[in-house]
Amino acid sequence: MAAFTASQASVTNGSKVVTINSGESIANIRQGDFLFLAGFLVEINRGYVGAASQQYIELVKNWANSSQSSQPAVVIPTTGDFRAAVDAINNANKNVNDNFVAMQNWQTNMGNVTFVNQDGTTTTVKTLKQIEADNEAQMDAYHPYPWAMRKVEFEARRAANNEKYAASGFMHFGKHLTGAGGSINQGLWVLNSQGRTLVLGRSTSAIGNSKSDYPLVNVAGVLTKIEYLNSAARDNYLQFPPTEDGTRTYDSETGVSVTHATPAIAFASETETNKAVTDRVDMWGFEGFLREINDADPFVYANGLIQSQATSVNGVATVSDNVRPVTYFAWYEGDESSRGKGVNWQTATEAQRRVIASDPENNIYFDDATGKFYQFCARGRSFAGTGNNNWDFVDASNRGYLDYASVNPIKHVRPQGKRDVAQAIGSAFPLYSSKSLGIAHPVAGIDAGVFGAMSDSSAADLDSAVAGECYFLVCGTVNRLNQGAYHPHLNPQGTSTIVNTNGSRVKWWAANTERKLTSRSDCFNYHGSGGYVASGAIGGSVTSNFSGRPDGRFYDAIYAWGQGGVCRDMRYSAWGLKQEDFAEADLAIKSGEYRGQESAVITNVGQTSGYHTTTYLNLGMTKPSWWTNNLNSSLDFSSICIFYNGSPMYFKIQGFSLLDSSSGSLEGYNIRIVPIAPAIGHGIPAGENLNYVLSLAIGPSLSSVFIHTDVQGSIPDILQCNDLKDGWTGSYLPDLPNGAKDDFALTRPYVGLGSDITRTHTTDSGATWTQATTAIGNAAKNTVTVTNMPANQVTIWQYKTKAKMTKNAVHSAIRNLNNVLISDSATQARDLGFALTGNVNTSTSNQAAELSLNQIGIDLATGKLSASKETKHVAIPLAAPTNSSSAFKALSYDTVQNQQGFINYAYTELKHNGTDWGDDGKIHIADNQTTMLDENGNTVLVGTARCVEPLGWIKNDK
Repeated sequence: MAAFTASQASVTNGSKVVTINSGESIANIRQGDFLFLAGFLVEINRGYVGAASQQYIELVKNWANSSQSSQPAVVIPTTGDFRAAVDAINNANKNVNDNFVAMQNWQTNMGNVTFVNQDGTTTTVKTLKQIEADNEAQMDAYHPYPWAMRKVEFEARRAANNEKYAASGFMHFGKHLTGAGGSINQGLWVLNSQGRTLVLGRSTSAIGNSKSDYPLVNVAGVLTKIEYLNSAARDNYLQFPPTEDGTRTYDSETGVSVTHATPAIAFASETETNKAVTDRVDMWGFEGFLREINDADPFVYANGLIQSQATSVNGVATVSDNVRPVTYFAWYEGDESSRGKGVNWQTATEAQRRVIASDPENNIYFDDATGKFYQFCARGRSFAGTGNNNWDFVDASNRGYLDYASVNPIKHVRPQGKRDVAQAIGSAFPLYSSKSLGIAHPVAGIDAGVFGAMSDSSAADLDSAVAGECYFLVCGTVNRLNQGAYHPHLNPQGTSTIVNTNGSRVKWWAANTERKLTSRSDCFNYHGSGGYVASGAIGGSVTSNFSGRPDGRFYDAIYAWGQGGVCRDMRYSAWGLKQEDFAEADLAIKSGEYRGQESAVITNVGQTSGYHTTTYLNLGMTKPSWWTNNLNSSLDFSSICIFYNGSPMYFKIQGFSLLDSSSGSLEGYNIRIVPIAPAIGHGIPAGENLNYVLSLAIGPSLSSVFIHTDVQGSIPDILQCNDLKDGWTGSYLPDLPNGAKDDFALTRPYVGLGSDITRTHTTDSGATWTQATTAIGNAAKNTVTVTNMPANQVTIWQYKTKAKMTKNAVHSAIRNLNNVLISDSATQARDLGFALTGNVNTSTSNQAAELSLNQIGIDLATGKLSASKETKHVAIPLAAPTNSSSAFKALSYDTVQNQQGFINYAYTELKHNGTDWGDDGKIHIADNQTTMLDENGNTVLVGTARCVEPLGWIKNDK
């Protein structure tokens, strides 16, 4: 029996006094007894009553452990039975002969022994082993499994992590390989050149600056080592849903997704809002959740990873968890390959439990209050994009839910946690919420970097995890190719070839294509004979090894960049950003090493209806197939080019509206514009039809390096080509052939290997096409060379370029000011210059410099650069450029938004007039992008841009 129990006791580190808060009597406590408190056993000197009848226990030594508040306590009368036995033995020594056997039994046996006293009486006492066993049983009753981590220690570790790190995220990214498949920043890489899968971490032949071979992730203060994920090797294989085969439609008005029997039925089902899904973007990340270990859910897993394929946990052999259904382990709906391996905790031996629970990396703890074990687990999850658009809301730094679409019909990502089956993306609770919404989560201090599961707008979802402890850490998005035949307009995300009736495989432009592609439906109907070829593998797959794309990619692969590759890498560090992190990112952007990201541009050519004003143009066209409901919010890097008297005039798009006859103008689509260069109204008659090129950045997300398409030719000739008349994904190249000109400038900086440009051309309005591979003609001038190209030729140029590293932004409060970069160089900061101004610098003098500021004007109330208090720099040292190149200047500064770090660029386009650059030595402040006149009267671009991806999190120490 315990001498004393208390429901609440407190002690501070370094003190000898334990306060009994719950008022139990300390009358039975004796000197030499032992106090058991918070998992620690200490010797008692005495018990006493203080002022106001407060009960105290005085210890022999100062409390050397962490301070404890209102914890259960028990006093073990360790010495009582032992002293009784000692007294009996002392008395019995006088009758040694009579008590010899009893003495041996007391030392070796369990139970009781009887000693004969001098006066002939007897004394019965517990044996030494019985005393030990009873005391151990007493301790187990109040502190079972002493080798297990307690909940209080688990939460203390968690609280320390939340204090140490800036946000949920990656503590270590792991190492990686580069190889033929390429890598994505640190720790994420592609298995091989065919892009079979994405892999996290690497231990052999690896590179990278991570301190560990494999990632270590912080989710809401719980640290999880990521290894053996979907792999018996330590590497972690990410899993993604199968790509689109043309059979699924999604209605953007109702939110209904339907998988049809055939592509033909799917495309026949299309309406104004219901479209076949072909251009999909997927999202992936890690879900962390707390679960109880019990008979219905008995397995524990290495590092808490339920999809682990590790063959042992701390030396204890694992087996497949067949208690939970395979859906419990699925990365995505339909995944049956991710069943995890672990150890059945309920049938494990005490020794096996001890060794597993003793490793804190397994995130297992025992709760004395409930008498149960728990494990904080993690699963990888990936989600197919519901429709053809990008993901709308995946940033935990902003206010909102984790959504594919945040407008009606809303499409929330919904938590799975301890549920057997994942819940489909939908509009109802439960869902994942950013704590920035002000919604209470079960754990304080986790608002940065992670989403929490909510059952309604004010409570955590208790069905997802114990105490609602279910979280999602978004790690990135992936652009997916589809199974249809590739075509530059009808299906630019396609991969297959066309299969003729005789089974031969040909590309869309081939002369022997008996099945001409005239619709998107054709791309999925003709990618195999009756949908399949004799071998059972359609073109465009890794197994077929036959791609219809100019880049040779396959639909069932994921690449490090570009079409079919990783878009956003959102594996932000959990550590707070330091000033050197900003400096390194700025340098990476200026050197072109930073990983860019942008939406693909969709281009249409045509003629205006004859109605236009100084601010409006009427396109006079029917609604194109790529028109989206959110078009007016997707205008970054979008423009329209009007040709009048053979000269191009460029205009920034501000919005769209539909006109009908009641508006007083012709029917069609009205485009609201602002002039870029020169100003609109320069002698353009109001009623004259004009050729136009409309470019809208509304296509799938692309990152790093990707294949870009330029279409070259007169607009009337392009409108005669069935393959191009309705638009394409890419740009219009206005540098036109005339039968004598040889060199033509590409619209974007070329970054290929030198001889990998694909040229597909026609001189008979697309009746026949010819394709060949050509080389860059002049790398500095960014030109290709074709001798005596006919004036009526239409050419499709396809080449590698880099995604833009910046996007339009508003000017922000300054955290740190840097110098001004100026460059006209064809090599130095060329990619940054293009991202900012859209110009390809071509000067071979390669002039670039960092200019210091000699006057700084900051609005003290906002911390932003002030338009009234001028910021100036030293004089521009650049001489006249070669190749009539333009230049740019950009002041970079560090800024913070929603606790995330960015680099902003306040930039101005520069033009040389043969004498000087027309620069006024000032940093001009403008949100997004607009125009101004330089000192020479030239119209130049001016604006603010921001790096496309946050650099990470700022630690808030307030």
